[in-house]
Amino acid sequence: MKNLKLCFLTLVLMFLICGCGVQKLEKISLIVDDEIPINENRLVKISFEPSSIKEDFILTSSNNKVATVENKKIIAKSLGTVKITAKTKSGVSASKKIKVYIPMTGFNISDANLELNKGDEKQITVTILPENATYKDVKWESQNSSVATVDESGIIKAKSAGETLIVATSKEGLKKECKVIVKEQPIEFSGTGDRIISDIYIPHGNYKAILSNEGDSNFIVKFYEDANDSYGSLLVNEIGAYNGSVVLKDGSQSPINSGMLEIESNGNWIIRFEKISENIESNSVSGSKDTVTGWFMGNGKRMTASFNNTGSSNFIVKVYNDFGEYDLLANEIGPYSGQTTFKTTTYNKYYYEVISDGSWSISWK
Repeated sequence: MKNLKLCFLTLVLMFLICGCGVQKLEKISLIVDDEIPINENRLVKISFEPSSIKEDFILTSSNNKVATVENKKIIAKSLGTVKITAKTKSGVSASKKIKVYIPMTGFNISDANLELNKGDEKQITVTILPENATYKDVKWESQNSSVATVDESGIIKAKSAGETLIVATSKEGLKKECKVIVKEQPIEFSGTGDRIISDIYIPHGNYKAILSNEGDSNFIVKFYEDANDSYGSLLVNEIGAYNGSVVLKDGSQSPINSGMLEIESNGNWIIRFEKISENIESNSVSGSKDTVTGWFMGNGKRMTASFNNTGSSNFIVKVYNDFGEYDLLANEIGPYSGQTTFKTTTYNKYYYEVISDGSWSISWK
């Protein structure tokens, strides 16, 4: 009798132990995007709780006009919202609302290149394709917010001299870029006839003077760095109308606190001092008349420069580094074609100053 009771208790205990080990599916969740572009499809995956249990499932749609289901996929048909339900063979179910939308297939921005002065603001506008796309906004980002920032509506604010890319990205991952060059706020003077302008402040760095004159007689401009500057720098000495740029301040790290301009003209004139900030993207540059070019990088080797000039007067080319040191590369009169070499370093930037009364080009390698 005792043995029978012992066997019975053993069987009960084994049954209880085995029964405790049986697990049931408690919950499922649909793993799929919340939004699907029209005419596209998305595979639905299921997460199970507990994760050790896996069951097959079927999908149903609350509105087949908006989206249908087939082979575990949701197929987007038309605009709207639909509820997709998954149900396992054991009867556990879950649902998720899916939005079907019209995707943006492309977009354009109003500006691909911008030059701004420090403190300026500029609105970039967006044109989207198709016009009835559900989401018309793009996400804006500046790759260097210390140079320029951009807000959620595409307004760029220039912060400091330099370059950055403003990138617009759509919900679909489409991208457009705007290259932004920020310059220091120009120092500008204008007037008529002979003038003396004193107490001019110029920050440290490399600056050019951009000058224009409408008179028909002598146009002479000299710049003195301070009261002890006996001779000054002759910026321009021409007769008649003039437009051009020349080196003003060649790399000194100290600002000029009390500069002075001496202008001789019988017409209207404008003089602007501007920091040299733009970059040359290729190994060639061309222009006409007196010009200070943008920066290019040295390669640590001796470069060969090739020149072509169509002017009939002086043709002078200097190459400056960012410390203000320069080499005289050409000093000719009249039309000229030729070559010369100059030494560069890998850590220095360079720019050209060209004096000419015609069209010219420079290439280097």
